[in-house]
Amino acid sequence: MLDYKLVEAVSAVIRLGSFEKAAQELGMTQSAVSQRIKLLEERIAQPLVVRSKPIKATDAGLRLYRHFQHVNLLEQEILTDLPDSLENTHFRGVSLAVNADSLATWFVRVAEVLFLDYNLLVDLSVADETNTLDLLKQGTVMASVSTQDKRIQGCKVKALGAMRYVPVARLDFIQRYFPDGVTPSALRKAPAVIFGRDDDLHQRFLKKNYRIAAGEFPTHVVPSSEGFVNVTRTGMAYALVPENQVKPYLESGELIKICDKLEMRPLYLHYHNIDSQMLKAVVNVTQAIAMMELAKIKE
Repeated sequence: MLDYKLVEAVSAVIRLGSFEKAAQELGMTQSAVSQRIKLLEERIAQPLVVRSKPIKATDAGLRLYRHFQHVNLLEQEILTDLPDSLENTHFRGVSLAVNADSLATWFVRVAEVLFLDYNLLVDLSVADETNTLDLLKQGTVMASVSTQDKRIQGCKVKALGAMRYVPVARLDFIQRYFPDGVTPSALRKAPAVIFGRDDDLHQRFLKKNYRIAAGEFPTHVVPSSEGFVNVTRTGMAYALVPENQVKPYLESGELIKICDKLEMRPLYLHYHNIDSQMLKAVVNVTQAIAMMELAKIKE
């Protein structure tokens, strides 16, 4: 039988990526954390973490980490169901992965409802839409918002709707870079702002509509949804952004759509296939709010 004090130490190191941070969270010395992991490795005759910078989990370590996440989730539910348990007055936690654009627009409402209605504290990991699934596969989170609908072993998936992205800029930027309209030639000279090197949304938009390939246009790289919009508001660049995020600026005239073309990006919720009332609540709340919020602006 597993000694869950040892498994807890492994899980903390994997989740936090550091012996120091794990020791602080668990209230013990780094040496004690290291000893617990070493003892468990000896008992199961397999390495669980690669002691590098940052710390990396082995396949066996990830399996134990996912197992501990599931056990911890079910334990929280059992304690909540016990009528005389002091844990009933405590908050419960759930780890989720979400893309930055969703967090900047509709997902905060999900966190609000989970807290107010279900006493849940959310531990959010923010990543690009195409990378949130990696966190789910690793067992770091219990559910993740992604742009991919592919099935993952041991998980389920539900459609959430689609985010509508529009290209916007300030009027003076449009007058400077698009005096004769939005053309391929002008787009090759106009600075754009992109979220990161792994973000292909803008590249797909230009390739589909104007036959412009990656690397054929100048870019600012700003890995923040709010920063994205703020950079556009300065007049430094144009950006492809969620329409509901910039609706107030469009209505005030501070930002203007540079053309009538747009990009739709579908979103999906992936989650572990385990029998958990808390996880079911997360799924139901996320799906309901996403469908309501994403449907507010239609094509």
